[in-house]
Amino acid sequence: MVIGAAGMLGGEVVSQLLARGYDVVQTAWPDNNAGQILLDITDQAAVNELVAKVRPVAVYNCSAFTDVDGAESREDIAAQVNGTGVGTLAGACRENNSLLIHVSTDYVFNGASEKPYRCTDPVSPQTAYGRTKLIGEQKIQEIANNWIIVRTSWLYGSGGKNFVDTIVSLARQKENLKVVSDQLGCPTYAPDLARCLIDLAQKGGQGMYHFCNGPACSWFDFARKAVEISGGHCLIEPCTTDEFPRPAKRPAYSVLDCQATFEKLGWTARPWPETLLTHFSV
Repeated sequence: MVIGAAGMLGGEVVSQLLARGYDVVQTAWPDNNAGQILLDITDQAAVNELVAKVRPVAVYNCSAFTDVDGAESREDIAAQVNGTGVGTLAGACRENNSLLIHVSTDYVFNGASEKPYRCTDPVSPQTAYGRTKLIGEQKIQEIANNWIIVRTSWLYGSGGKNFVDTIVSLARQKENLKVVSDQLGCPTYAPDLARCLIDLAQKGGQGMYHFCNGPACSWFDFARKAVEISGGHCLIEPCTTDEFPRPAKRPAYSVLDCQATFEKLGWTARPWPETLLTHFSV
């Protein structure tokens, strides 16, 4: 079962599961016009009923409240989806002996590190989004008995709003753009993350993992390369975080250590410039 199957990551998970020959039950909210079952994960009765009916071997939760700035003024709503709803899924999976595969975020850390974050490093979210995602992690660890959590960062791909497509679109309309250069992280390509989630489940993975495409870069580096590969000619200029204030604080350093995940998978994530080439060739 794939929760959030109409989204960017959920759609990739569905496609890759089907390609591997699995039967897949797809749910989505509120987009129900592409054949998905309508499911609100904050509706405990509906979640319990559907999981009990389907009895899936694995449940991939690709749904989330991902509006980082919006969560600052709507933390209660974000917490219902990212926290309470995830706890409901965890309970339903425990009752039906289903593996729960859940996607979390680098925002559970404080962004003040000087070396890549390991899975075991202390968490200290600085935003409403990070706090609500951490609640989801904690509920899974408290409730579920068979689970995988994969933290990721800077996700992009086809079929959903993301930084790459936004910046390339803006670059076609403007002669120059300023992009923040003092925030470091790692882009993650949705098809690669989908492969990671499925492979971890197939290989009997359990517990917490980190996954992203390296190497570390700034948003400025990422934007400049995306515009270049897409064939754009807009001048991308660096700026500081202070020049670009946002409602939610962005982490200055958000690089994840993925080595343990790569060892479990038996393969290493592609460099993000290579994934950009793939993205613009699709």
